[in-house]
Amino acid sequence: MPFWILLQLLCFSRQDRRIQAKGRFPVCNIKIAYLLVAHKCPEQVNAFIDQLLDYGNCDVYVHVDKKNPELLKNIKKSSRVFVCSIFDVRWGSFEIVKAAVELMRAAMKSENKYSHIYFGSGQDLLVKQGLYEYLDCHPDNIFLEITGRIKNSDRASARYRICWPKKLMIRNDLHPYRFIRIAMQFLCRSGIVIRKNKVTLKNPVDFYEGHTWFIIPIAVMEYIISYLNDNPDYFKFWENSLASDLMFFQTIIMNSSFADKIKGELMYVNFGKTFGTMNHPMTITMDDIDNIKKGDYYCARKFEWNEKQSIDYFTKLVKEN
Repeated sequence: MPFWILLQLLCFSRQDRRIQAKGRFPVCNIKIAYLLVAHKCPEQVNAFIDQLLDYGNCDVYVHVDKKNPELLKNIKKSSRVFVCSIFDVRWGSFEIVKAAVELMRAAMKSENKYSHIYFGSGQDLLVKQGLYEYLDCHPDNIFLEITGRIKNSDRASARYRICWPKKLMIRNDLHPYRFIRIAMQFLCRSGIVIRKNKVTLKNPVDFYEGHTWFIIPIAVMEYIISYLNDNPDYFKFWENSLASDLMFFQTIIMNSSFADKIKGELMYVNFGKTFGTMNHPMTITMDDIDNIKKGDYYCARKFEWNEKQSIDYFTKLVKEN
């Protein structure tokens, strides 16, 4: 690990905890390590970091997309904020998982005693008070959305059965490469695997799919890192996968003794319904407020700085006593 990262972790171990003693944070046994992947808009990322630091007992770990050095320079400086920029995170690539694992390892190397890990993005926000108290009442639960088990007859199996070319990982839904991806997925489902993934797992698993973002007890994160240390082939297996963030951690957890602790996510996400927006989170606006309030959501994504009214609304809502 680079020296500058170790230096940040050393600062974490010596951080000032007098803020909690003054009564600013919820009185409970929860301390969260927020692991965030960020790729744009330092103003928005810093607004989320400020909200987190002001609201609860936590530290924030941020991975900044290597393509954006300006964002790296402008992330908030604090003894409670750890920042690194290692991977070029592209849509659909394995780099988002690599960034998450790097942040997990950084949290483990610090001497701070976390109760929970939050994995999210720089475009999230807390949307109501009570997250720490809720986790304190449900300390062993895993808040992660699992959508189902994946078999070779499922289209989603193409994510790991194919060795995907990087050039096909284009998010533009109307780009010709999307239609090539779709064709390859349907062929794979039918048993015709183009560019087959030749990496095999020494310890076979059942594959599961779910949403990317989650809140987990620290014991689950420690298990994930231990599993990866003991099974380096699992990490290699996903190296050239497509949208591995939807399956990588989900599969590890669902094949573990923690599987029965999964209770669904606490994150509000409004996914698009049209062909051009399908499977993508829509920008949260003031029109989403009623739906967020009706559900058991403590956080939401994705926010955009050009829809600042909704950002200001929830920032104020969570800050109010």
